[in-house]
Amino acid sequence: MKNAIALMITLFFVMALSISIGLGLKYVKEGAQSVNQEQFLIQTRSVLADFLTMLRKTPQITSINSADTLSLFLSEASLIPLSSNGVNVIIKISSARDKISPEIFNTKEKRDAFLAFLSAKGVNADYLNILDDMMGGIKEDGSYKSDIFTNRPNLFRNYIASKKQLEVADKFYTETFHEQSLKNIMPTEVFYTSAESNATNYKMDLNHIKPIAWEMILGCDKQRAETLSANAGYYANTNDLGLSADENLSLMRFHQNISYYEPFIAVEIIIMKDNEKALISFEYNLESKKGSNFVLEV
Repeated sequence: MKNAIALMITLFFVMALSISIGLGLKYVKEGAQSVNQEQFLIQTRSVLADFLTMLRKTPQITSINSADTLSLFLSEASLIPLSSNGVNVIIKISSARDKISPEIFNTKEKRDAFLAFLSAKGVNADYLNILDDMMGGIKEDGSYKSDIFTNRPNLFRNYIASKKQLEVADKFYTETFHEQSLKNIMPTEVFYTSAESNATNYKMDLNHIKPIAWEMILGCDKQRAETLSANAGYYANTNDLGLSADENLSLMRFHQNISYYEPFIAVEIIIMKDNEKALISFEYNLESKKGSNFVLEV
């Protein structure tokens, strides 16, 4: 029954979205007879505006208010391809709380867990020092733990605000230690990067975190992590996880930063027309109906 409801939610949403975006692109095509690139930028803004309107006004989206309805929606609507008036649109939707915030390693227990994870993946402890520097603010006395700011004095250092900023840290580590171990943890895939990553309010959704996040939290092997990830979607509490006593103790180290339902989705919209391509990404709060962390790349 729940699967059928989720499918109907998705079908109505996709149908309404197709009509809305199609009409929007039609009006843009009729009204913008200027340079192709200008028209493409207008179309890009039109797609974003129509999509945000659909998220705010579609009744089916309002019915997503629990772990199971969110999981079912994401399983059905993770990839939505659309095409209208010569413009191809690909919409990807996922949980916006499926990663770990690097800000959460703020206690000895959490740091020890992360260091053990790094060691298991062949990454030395200096990587945590680099992350600490990038999240520790400006130190007037220059008491940084690494040399990352020596040649990058203007690098933002209050928190890791973007994927590109994290890539700078990863490149510095790789070049400094002349090895490729970071590929074993894929930082840009496992770490959440934005202002909302602050450890005091960030919670990862255990129904959507990636297997490698389970490896870090529990200190388990890849197979166990993949099993926990595969069975996710309907976890409501710790009992549903079926953890061992040791795994429960490991999870409790992160009790302030775990949740079983977080109403945030990550949206990525790829828009293509002829030789033009745009990428829009943002987060959307299903409860407040507000978007944040908008990024546009053309």
